[in-house]
Amino acid sequence: MSDVKKIKKMVMVDICHTQSVNGYDPLEIEEEALGSLYQVDKDTYILAFDTMLREKKVTTTIKVSKNTVSVVKIGEVHSRQTFSANEWYASQYFYGGASLVCRNFTKKLDYALTPEGGIIEVLYELWSGDTHLGYFNLELFIR
Repeated sequence: MSDVKKIKKMVMVDICHTQSVNGYDPLEIEEEALGSLYQVDKDTYILAFDTMLREKKVTTTIKVSKNTVSVVKIGEVHSRQTFSANEWYASQYFYGGASLVCRNFTKKLDYALTPEGGIIEVLYELWSGDTHLGYFNLELFIR
C-alpha cells in the first residue's frame, strides 16, 4: 500500500492553447472548465474536464507521471498524444473512421502539481512526415 491517500478534487481549469504555423499569426484559444483532479500516487496525477467545440462536447483526460504528460481527447475528433521533454512521440488523431499519425517533439515540459492544483505547460512541434505543422503551446492552470 502506498502511504499517499488517493484524492479526488473538483477544480477549475484555465486552458490556453496556442498554435503558430510558419508565416501566419499565432492562433490562441482560451477556455475555462470545471474538472476533476485525481492524485493516483505521489508522482501521478490525472486531470479530467469537458469543454465545448462547435457546440459539441470534448472530454479531455491528462495523465502526468514521471516527466511524461499524456493527453487523450474524445469528441468529434479523438486524439491521443504523449509528451516528454526532448523526446519524439506519436500523436494520433481519429475522425470519421480514418486516422492520422503525426510526430511531436517536446521542446519544453513543465509541471507543478499538488492535490490543490498547479500548472502544466507543454511546448511542442508537430510534424507529418517531413512537413512541419507548426509550434504548439498548451498551458493549464488548475485551481
